[in-house]
Amino acid sequence: MKKMKSRLAALLLCLMLLLTGCAKNETPAVQPTLPPAALPENVPLNDSMQTHVSTVLFYLPSQDGVRLTAVPGTAELSISRHSAQSLCQLLFSHEGTEGTLPLPADAVLSETEAAEVSGNVATVNLAGSALRLSHEELFTVGQAVANTLCQFGDVQYVNVLINGVQPGLDVAATVPAGCYRQNTRDDLNTLWNRASAARNAQRLTASAALYFPAAGARGVVCEAQDLSFSDLTPAGMMKTLLEALHAGPRTLTGLPAYPDFSAHLLEEPQVIERNGTRRAVLCFDEAFNGAIIENGITRSVMVASVVYTLCTFLPGVDGVEMYIGNEQITSLTPSGIYTGAGETIRFSDGLMQRSDFSAFLLSSCKLYFADEKGMLKMVTRSVPFYESRNVRQIVNQLARGSQSYDSLENLGGVLPEGLRDADLIGVAFEKDTLILNFSQQLVSLCEGMDDQTEKRMIYGLVNTLCELEGVKKVQILVEGTQPDSLAGHLYLPGVFLPNPDMVTQ
Repeated sequence: MKKMKSRLAALLLCLMLLLTGCAKNETPAVQPTLPPAALPENVPLNDSMQTHVSTVLFYLPSQDGVRLTAVPGTAELSISRHSAQSLCQLLFSHEGTEGTLPLPADAVLSETEAAEVSGNVATVNLAGSALRLSHEELFTVGQAVANTLCQFGDVQYVNVLINGVQPGLDVAATVPAGCYRQNTRDDLNTLWNRASAARNAQRLTASAALYFPAAGARGVVCEAQDLSFSDLTPAGMMKTLLEALHAGPRTLTGLPAYPDFSAHLLEEPQVIERNGTRRAVLCFDEAFNGAIIENGITRSVMVASVVYTLCTFLPGVDGVEMYIGNEQITSLTPSGIYTGAGETIRFSDGLMQRSDFSAFLLSSCKLYFADEKGMLKMVTRSVPFYESRNVRQIVNQLARGSQSYDSLENLGGVLPEGLRDADLIGVAFEKDTLILNFSQQLVSLCEGMDDQTEKRMIYGLVNTLCELEGVKKVQILVEGTQPDSLAGHLYLPGVFLPNPDMVTQ
């Protein structure tokens, strides 16, 4: 019996050695990340609507008009647009409740560029019918918008314009409204009295939206600052705004600096009436043009920055008239901006309006690139505000790799070189999962990647897209199916969660 047991043991040992020897020559299989998820019923062949439902609060006037009341509701929000844009439309169309009133009927959103977001500032543009509202009614509308749009925290300031013009707080258009901020504590009468007190004040502290030149001279980005105005004349307020632009941003980094505007002014700024319009007039010396170029700021970006800043804050100003030396600026041909580069912008009667520079307005998106140690780093990049959350555009920005105008430079790209927009066949969104359907070209471009490069590619893409509101997971398809792997190392079937362990500060 003992001999039989010994023989069995020896036989088992031999079998184990044989199996171990065979295993040494096998290629290890790719390892799954999450349990495989079912493929979507409708594989995206184009970019379908990408929305998620969120519980939100709409702030509406109470029946007695004393305060703004929070009305809970649900909103279908697009992951490809800032939530402020959707919330604005829903707020202005809200019919009210038993305890609340809708916003005034004359408070109607403009049909074009109703809401724009740059930085943490949203600007809402109302149609001309809003001019029929009293200034106190308009103030209530502005505060209702601010309370509603600021609830998620990424928007902290709100401007309200009418046909691109700041209406101010009085009929004479002398008191600026500044930026509205969320206030759910005080009643409307208290808020109005506090805001309108500036009519009799000798000094004013107000939040102003300042539009600074973006890195790389590709447009302008917004930052709100609390400014102290000791001179409340139009000329005095203009000088304070120009001084704030020269002083630079307080939170944004890596932006080119302005020269001292005041050192180049040939005469005092003024607001004049000309040909039925109210315009701010600035006259700079000949050296000003060279000074801004020396600082890495093009003339077109400088003009966009100044026009946006002055027209957003100064009440009743339709636009800006500007002179450099003996030349009045009547046209500009921008270069370097995302859209419209090389196309001449002409200004009728020399009046430069806010709407002339919509192509210059940028907002930031978050992208993940590779550092020298092979880890991922998050950078911010300024892009056109209407593209800052567009999935396809974000993938395109990621494919461009690290750029000199990013918040961090000299990082490595994560997507393979040669990936084109056409290689992303379609995009869809289901519940909390973003679905990307690529062409076979993606697999071809990944051929020969080592395991770390493939891992950085997948998680650089996933971490980037999971920065979008509502996106928690990403599923990657190739021609509507999921191969085991793209480069032979990382298991592809299923869905991917963001990987914070690969991210370094």
